[in-house]
Amino acid sequence: MQVKHAYFFKSFAHESRNEILHLLGKNGEMTVEEIAEKMEIQPSTVSRHLGLLKIQGVVGMRVEAPSHYYHLNQDNIHKKFQEFMQFLNI
Repeated sequence: MQVKHAYFFKSFAHESRNEILHLLGKNGEMTVEEIAEKMEIQPSTVSRHLGLLKIQGVVGMRVEAPSHYYHLNQDNIHKKFQEFMQFLNI
C-alpha cells in the first residue's frame, strides 16, 4: 500500500508536471501542443510528463481525432488523497 502512495505523490515531484497540472486546472482540457506552446517546451517532453501523470490517474484523456485532450482527473485525485489520509489514520 505504501508503494502506491509513494508513486502517486512522486508524480507531483517535478516542476514541469506541476505547471502542466496548473494549466489543466486553469484551462480545463488541453492538447499536448497547447500545453507545450504555453510552457515553451517540446511536445515530446509534455507527452512524457502526461504519460506518467496518466499512469498514476492524475490526468485523464479523451480522443477527438486527430487530437488527444487531457484534463485533471479530479475524482481520482480526491480519492487518492482520501486513501492516503486513511492510511495515516487521520
